[in-house]
Amino acid sequence: MKLGELTWPAVEEIPRDTVVIVPVASLEQHSLHMPFLTDTMQLEESINRLNEKINDQILTLPVMWLGYSHHHSRFKGTITAKSETHLAVMMDIVSCVIDAGFTNVLIVNSHGGNGPNISVLLQRLREEYSDVDVFSCGLWGPASGELEKIRDVPGGSGHSGETETSLIMAIRPDLVKTDRMQKDGDQTDWRVPSTSAFRRFDQRTAHGGVGDPRTASAEKGEKIYEAIVNGLVETVAKIRNRVD
Repeated sequence: MKLGELTWPAVEEIPRDTVVIVPVASLEQHSLHMPFLTDTMQLEESINRLNEKINDQILTLPVMWLGYSHHHSRFKGTITAKSETHLAVMMDIVSCVIDAGFTNVLIVNSHGGNGPNISVLLQRLREEYSDVDVFSCGLWGPASGELEKIRDVPGGSGHSGETETSLIMAIRPDLVKTDRMQKDGDQTDWRVPSTSAFRRFDQRTAHGGVGDPRTASAEKGEKIYEAIVNGLVETVAKIRNRVD
């Protein structure tokens, strides 16, 4: 079920232990060959397919396209929220879901840069709503084992690499500039052992990508979507069937 397509009386009738899915993505550069909406498009397609498969078990929100993408911002056109803004918007969205009485929430994230804020979000939600379970997963996380069987390039799932390129090829091939696909890499010479640091993508890559998109295909993208949806179906089932 899609919340945006329902009326409020219809929502009143939905069992409150239904798993509510909150999809979060981004609007940011995706190297030389991919559109800014890549993360949002692949997440929206996955959630639509999930709805087709288990429509009566879930309630899905529209994809939140505004993410934390400061590390991509030197590539013009990227739209990013500040960390506190991003965290506050997610908090408000999930709070509305909980205030409506729903007790199972799954945040599905398609952008790595959102991860740290989601971790803090889960802490703050537990502090404020001690009796409500909020879970999160990456879009590819539940399907990681199957994806290894589909991909050809080690590390191909990097930013704008084999996996993401295949996913967009499967749904909007007209948006993929195949003549511009190049291998790019994460420069590691700046790293200091046993430490962490935050670096922008223009400091880490030649043109904003990580991985090799040249083996991507629409056929591979369809297989990846199938694996993603199957992984999410299993995750929803585990949330529904768990014992507190």
